[in-house]
Order: sequence, then structure tokens, then C-alpha cells
Amino acid sequence: MKTLLPLLLSLTLTTPAQQPLPPNYQTILTNQTFNVIRVHYGPHEKVPVHDHPATSTVYVYLNNSGPVNIIHENPPETITRPPTHLGAYRISRGILERHSIENLSDLPSDFLRVELPHLDLGNTPDFRGPAPTDLTHNISSTEFSSAGLSVRRVVCATSAPCAVPPSPDRSLVVTLSPTTILHNSHPTKISLGTVVAIAPNQPFEIAPATPAEPAHILLISAH
Repeated sequence: MKTLLPLLLSLTLTTPAQQPLPPNYQTILTNQTFNVIRVHYGPHEKVPVHDHPATSTVYVYLNNSGPVNIIHENPPETITRPPTHLGAYRISRGILERHSIENLSDLPSDFLRVELPHLDLGNTPDFRGPAPTDLTHNISSTEFSSAGLSVRRVVCATSAPCAVPPSPDRSLVVTLSPTTILHNSHPTKISLGTVVAIAPNQPFEIAPATPAEPAHILLISAH
């Protein structure tokens, strides 16, 4: 034990300190299933070095943005994230990351990191859900499903409310347009990028909040 103690102390002392998240990252919801962080990179903004945990994550893109450089420290590598589109998303099993960011575009980049701290996606490869090209008709479709996670897209293009199939799991609504959520016929108008926690088996409906565009949500369910 005497021979191991100096080695353990040495390893402890030389482990890099965790770099806190810059103000570009704002936590907007935390519960036992989800940790949701809203992210904003301004045009041509450079974001200092910070860390992200090895946590399964759904990235939900809230605007049409340009390319962004992700500059990793260990190993040194720069990856260019391509332009994103409102309503698209990416599912990642998550790796421990330390990097800085450079927005290469005149456009801001806005998205959500929906972290799932208790979900292990194992060797599931990254999945990319594209933004729909036609929002003129109703959509209710499960676009991703695994043993512990599902993502359903619902679009309500009619003036009459559209029922959202209840999930047996804890869920999260992410709004991709101004949307009215109705629960027990009580309407609540919410803006683009709002998140709402939904209990298991809870029925609700959505409807357009304005005549200009349909209601559009992702329902992320995890167990």
C-alpha cells in the first residue's frame, strides 16, 4: 500500500481540472431523466475551452446556421460541424470531450443539448434526423427507436388540435415553432425552443399558436 499511495497521489495531482461551461451554455431543465442545456454561438464567436461529459445526448437544432469548428484538445483535432437546419437533430452515445468552438459563419448557431445521464446507448452509431422539407400536412412519426430512447416528430398543420400519442416513458417536448399545448383542454402557448417535461402516459394535444406556421415538436422519450 505504501508503494501505491505516491502513485495515486501523482495521478490525482496531474489530472486536468474540469473546465466549466462558458455562458454560451445555459441549463434550462433538469430532472431525473433529462438535463437540457440551451446553446448559443454568436456570429464568428470563439468559445473558450470547456468540457462535456461522456453522456448520451440528443442535439436539437433551433435555427439554420453555418459551419462551426470544434477544436479538440486530446487528441488535437479540429472537426467542422456542417451547417444545421431548424428541426434537425443528432443522437450521440456521448464521449468525454474537451474543446473550444469557433463559429465560422455570419449566422448564429442555436441548439439544445438534451443530455440523458442514466441512459447508455452502448455501441449505437450516431443517428441524424433531418429537418422535414414539407410542413403543409400533419405528421406523427417515430423517427428513432432503441431499447432506451425514442424520438417522435409531430406536426399539426390544421386549425383543429392534433393528439400526440402518449409515451409509457418520461418524455420531453421540444418546440420547433410557436406551439399551443393543450392538456385537459387547457391551452398554453409556448415559443420555439421551449422544453416541457411530460409524465409517462400523459395525453396532450398540440395546435398552431399562430396562423402563419404549423405546430411542430419533437417528443423525446427515455427510460
